[in-house]
Amino acid sequence: MQFHIQNPPTGPAKFSPRLAAVCGTLALAVGFALCPAAAHAQEQHPPQIGFPTAPDASPGSSSNDPGIRRMMRKMARDRNTERQKKIQADTARLLELAKQLHAAVADSSKDTLSLDVVKYADEIEKLAKSIKDKMRDGE
Repeated sequence: MQFHIQNPPTGPAKFSPRLAAVCGTLALAVGFALCPAAAHAQEQHPPQIGFPTAPDASPGSSSNDPGIRRMMRKMARDRNTERQKKIQADTARLLELAKQLHAAVADSSKDTLSLDVVKYADEIEKLAKSIKDKMRDGE
């Protein structure tokens, strides 16, 4: 399905504010995804997680146990590794969607806008927000 957009005879075609916002979000997400410093910043400071202590245990006794500390560090590394894999997969999908959006825009004429363009833009926006949240929250 295609929409026909009539341009004013005196001026060039203008993008809607929503499409401009989606393109801006896409540019921001690609910038975050391709920036290795953001990924390293998350890896350098893993979140600290503690286990509840038994009522009869002395306070801080679990944090003094080297086995528990080692296990917690390993769990944090594993979470960061898994999160990094998800971010890489999502950014690869984001790049694929951006290429599809580029092709869809190139195929449309100045008076015609395909529904595929809007669909790709919405999907890119959602995926970019998801990537941004994963990088910020460390989830």
